[in-house]
Amino acid sequence: MSDNVVKFRVPPKKPEPPQPKPPRGPMPNWLPFAVLLGLALVIYFVQQAGLMG
Repeated sequence: MSDNVVKFRVPPKKPEPPQPKPPRGPMPNWLPFAVLLGLALVIYFVQQAGLMG
């Protein structure tokens, strides 16, 4: 009798995909101005060094 019983086998679970990183907070309002100021200072010092025409 027990020969006719089909045994249930649990299928293997797939690994969970990696969780996405939480979004970063909003960019501070002063950051673009700080980047522009830094870029201007770099250009100024490169010109003073004579590396640009």
